[in-house]
Amino acid sequence: MAYESPSKTLVVQRGAMVPSSGGGGAMVPVSVGAPGAGPAPDSPVRVVPAWAAPPDTKVLVMLGDSASEATTSLRVLRHKLEQKRAEGMWTFAVTSPKEREGKSTFATQLALVLSESQRARVLLVEANFYKPTLATILGFRVPQGYGFSAQIVRKMRGSMEPWCVTALGPALHVLAEAPGEKTFPETLHSTHFQNAIGFLARGYDFLVVDSPSILGSGDMNVIENAVDGIIVVLRSNHSRTGDLRDAVKQIGERKTVGAVIWDFEDPDSPKKKKR
Repeated sequence: MAYESPSKTLVVQRGAMVPSSGGGGAMVPVSVGAPGAGPAPDSPVRVVPAWAAPPDTKVLVMLGDSASEATTSLRVLRHKLEQKRAEGMWTFAVTSPKEREGKSTFATQLALVLSESQRARVLLVEANFYKPTLATILGFRVPQGYGFSAQIVRKMRGSMEPWCVTALGPALHVLAEAPGEKTFPETLHSTHFQNAIGFLARGYDFLVVDSPSILGSGDMNVIENAVDGIIVVLRSNHSRTGDLRDAVKQIGERKTVGAVIWDFEDPDSPKKKKR
């Protein structure tokens, strides 16, 4: 797919979101100026194609195996999140007590499953500004100067240019950091970060935030204020019960949707019984 400069792409103006007449909590965009639309957003969203198609990695291949236990579990979680959406929750942060517990890979797979068969419009956002990985996991290039934190910096300086997101499919967009480029972690603690999440969420059915780990900093507490719910990822044979307890104590239980055990291996499986 040929790369297009953000300055040469179509600008999509999104209006406010209101419940659809079909029920089930679905939301539909309202044209700016239409009754009930409310004030127009401060800037539209610009969608650009990915520099390269996502690679054939385990992250994507798993969706091709409908019988996969992991895929089945993710679809069950999707159903639960769809129920949460009917209750008015559609922005979710994915985090873990500590680093190297697979949260970024899980966040990616969750976004893919939520957007499967175009059943929902999904935006996957990277908020782990210190150690960004989404572009590497998904195998695409973030347009130069259009990492999430760099765009927040421009908003802080008064820019009215559109938010720029990358399309990885008809129903999945990504707003990531550019590996190798300077990031601006301090933007996470500005009101502009929370404003960005709130504005961007208006154009999607689900917004998934790949977040930093909880323990060791207050970054996740800031993200907690910007989302509707939090999913805590635990890695089998890696995460410690004490870490989970400390993590939940730090962020509280008010927005914690639940915990997910990642890389889980059944101790009673044939593989485990082999000597």
